[in-house]
Amino acid sequence: MDIFTKLAAVVRRENTQGDLPDFIVPLLMRVADHPADFSGREELVAELVKRVEEYETWSEMCCEKQGFSLEDIHRTLDRLKVRY
Repeated sequence: MDIFTKLAAVVRRENTQGDLPDFIVPLLMRVADHPADFSGREELVAELVKRVEEYETWSEMCCEKQGFSLEDIHRTLDRLKVRY
């Protein structure tokens, strides 16, 4: 499974079974569905996969950060130049 296929699978799983909000799914799928546009940036896509897999709604609500927040995911999308 390549990193783009993995991203698509993780996004679908975390959206349906986890807490990943619907509004961010189109941005993430833009990356997953267009691997040619992100060729050579697979390392950042892998980072995105990790952040989506470890997304926690309350990641920054206590004294120590646990998991990744939407802000973390958006930061990675910004580095890939994917925006609304």
